[in-house]
Amino acid sequence: LLIRNYNSKLVKRENAVFSSESGNLTNQHSFKYSGLANDNTVGLDLNKDEAGNIVKGCVLSIKSRKKRRRNQPKNMHHRQILKRDFRRVARTINNETNKQYYRRDLNATALARWTKISNCSLE
Repeated sequence: LLIRNYNSKLVKRENAVFSSESGNLTNQHSFKYSGLANDNTVGLDLNKDEAGNIVKGCVLSIKSRKKRRRNQPKNMHHRQILKRDFRRVARTINNETNKQYYRRDLNATALARWTKISNCSLE
């Protein structure tokens, strides 16, 4: 209850409640998409270089399946940089979420976010 109503990642704007936590695909403040409340999370972010400029591709982050890594915040997330073409990145996202039985409910949401990120990085 404490995390639900008050945390540092909560953003309230004009009668809408959003969340800026990592591992939240839609940035909605709900249990289903939460990166803090769920044991298994899927995150998809823009790919940036050292200077902070947006480059082609995306970063797929999945919470580690190994229990010893889940207690280490530095090693908790497994990050993959995906730089290939649209179809192959979509296939990788599908393989990591749907085919591995890892948050199958977030597969369509992750693919929709990849579509938005690819359109953003092309411009």
